[in-house]
Amino acid sequence: MKIVINDANIIIDLVKLNLLDNFSKLNFELYTTDFVFEELNEEQKSPVSVLHRNNKLTIIETTELADYQKISDLLERSNGLSFEDCSVWYYATKLSGTLLTGDRKLRKQVSNDGIEVRGIIYIFDELIKQKLLDFPKAIEKIKQLTQLNSRLPQKEIAKRIALWKSEK
Repeated sequence: MKIVINDANIIIDLVKLNLLDNFSKLNFELYTTDFVFEELNEEQKSPVSVLHRNNKLTIIETTELADYQKISDLLERSNGLSFEDCSVWYYATKLSGTLLTGDRKLRKQVSNDGIEVRGIIYIFDELIKQKLLDFPKAIEKIKQLTQLNSRLPQKEIAKRIALWKSEK
């Protein structure tokens, strides 16, 4: 099963779209870090806590000094990333997982480190592929996402919408 480490912006978007439950049913081992969890507001923490209690998402708690130091080392050598960003980078490396993020700076630095990085469009692709979202709902939700997040790759989204409309 594929291991994926979630950055805050992915979780936030999925909560806003009411797709966190669908996401939790993907055939992935889902993780985030305690630092990312603490970035979330109460409205976002609540559904994440439910997934955690139901063993659908693991919140990695950094308790070892060595792990904390390695995250700090990444922070020192990174360019403009937060400690939370570096925590997901570190655990994606440690667990040989894929990092899910919409943060361009984080994506670039982690990719340069040889770690697979994916974003929200990949999640939509997987939700459809794994039959957890049908085409009409995917179109509705990705259009809603573009209203919430203007920094998404509009050409890729337009391609998906056109493809999904032809598949209905």
